[in-house]
Amino acid sequence: MDTLTLKLRGMSCASCARNIESAIRSVPGVSDCSVNFGAEQATVKYDPHKTNLDKIQGAVDAAGYSSYSLQEQEMLTGEDDTHKAARQAESRDLTRKIVVGGVISVLLIVGSLSAMTGIEIPLIPAWLSNQWFQLALTAPVQFWCGYSFYINTWKSLKRHAATMDTLIALGTSAAYFYSVFATLFPNFFINSGLMPEVYYETAAVVITLILLGRLFENRARSQTSEAIRKLIGLQARDARVIRNGQEIDVPIQEVQIDDVILVRPGEKIP
Repeated sequence: MDTLTLKLRGMSCASCARNIESAIRSVPGVSDCSVNFGAEQATVKYDPHKTNLDKIQGAVDAAGYSSYSLQEQEMLTGEDDTHKAARQAESRDLTRKIVVGGVISVLLIVGSLSAMTGIEIPLIPAWLSNQWFQLALTAPVQFWCGYSFYINTWKSLKRHAATMDTLIALGTSAAYFYSVFATLFPNFFINSGLMPEVYYETAAVVITLILLGRLFENRARSQTSEAIRKLIGLQARDARVIRNGQEIDVPIQEVQIDDVILVRPGEKIP
């Protein structure tokens, strides 16, 4: 059996990790698979005579995620330059969406204060409380800021599975499209003796706060990976071993069981 370590992209919750595990384990020749959601890595044990890297990665791709094989040094650091650049790009994209979503959410909350409190607030302009204006204002948050939730939900539905993104998409869509219906057909509620309440601010705030949480998570992972890189940089690259009565320097990856390692004063311990 060979062991393979894959770096994963596209996971948003523990359910994603379970979906990837199931997809990889379904590949003939794979004996075991363990996915670490926090490290975004999958460790796979497989029979090289029955399967290979391309088939395993194909299973990950079919599940709606992406992956690539880690080299030995990258297994220690947990992140290479490509993945680091992708994470930085993701952080910039999240920041833009949070700024847009945050500004719109504040406007929607202010415009909804009168409806929420039942008190007319003279300082709030009437156009800010207009339901048609709130509908148009919420649309960019729902469909641009929340675009990834819909994409991930679609991928999950194709696999007959559900993730955290599925719940977010369903919850915010329910609030948004209910509000759209109340805005387009207010008489449906009025004729039933009800007020056509709208919840545009709910959808916008939920999406913005979740994106903010993901930005914090992304930055925390980046800082953790950078700290690990610095620790690995302190590690000795070579080891001095005694074989057949001779001292030889070998890379630490080539140190074998029962090797006698010689460490002189002041040297790093491999």
